[in-house]
Amino acid sequence: TLWCYQCGDSSATGPCITDTAAMEAEYIEFNKTNSTEKQDQPTTDKDTNTKKYQYLKNCQNSNYDRCVIERIEEQGKVHAYIRDCHNSANNYSFYDPKFLDLDPARNHTSCIYDAFSKRVACVTVCETDFCNGPQIAGGNSSRAQTLLVLFYSVLVVLKYIV
Repeated sequence: TLWCYQCGDSSATGPCITDTAAMEAEYIEFNKTNSTEKQDQPTTDKDTNTKKYQYLKNCQNSNYDRCVIERIEEQGKVHAYIRDCHNSANNYSFYDPKFLDLDPARNHTSCIYDAFSKRVACVTVCETDFCNGPQIAGGNSSRAQTLLVLFYSVLVVLKYIV
């Protein structure tokens, strides 16, 4: 079963980007839980449906085989930031042929700049649990951390080019 972080925002100050402490807390709680109890299914509590996790998503009951981060910016302002499960159909929020060859086994990121709309769109794909969000010290996450640093470095370079 693949687990990914899941959230979405339309602002650089939104919780999907900034609330990494809560994501880490859920991740830690998740790892303390008995494996048979690790589910992300709605439970009924006084006629109200609630999710067990706010930022963690079980991708098991779908055709999803990877985690993704999508980021779309226009003139330095975030229009969309999405963390979620994804499938291999390569149908992202912003189409470009560069996104077709992303290899989730290598935590690939690709960014494009659309001169007409003046938008930068970046897609990161990976295929290990929680690879699309904050990594907890001591985990096997050095590739993901390096990738995130590279991802933001590319964004900064693209901002100065335009």
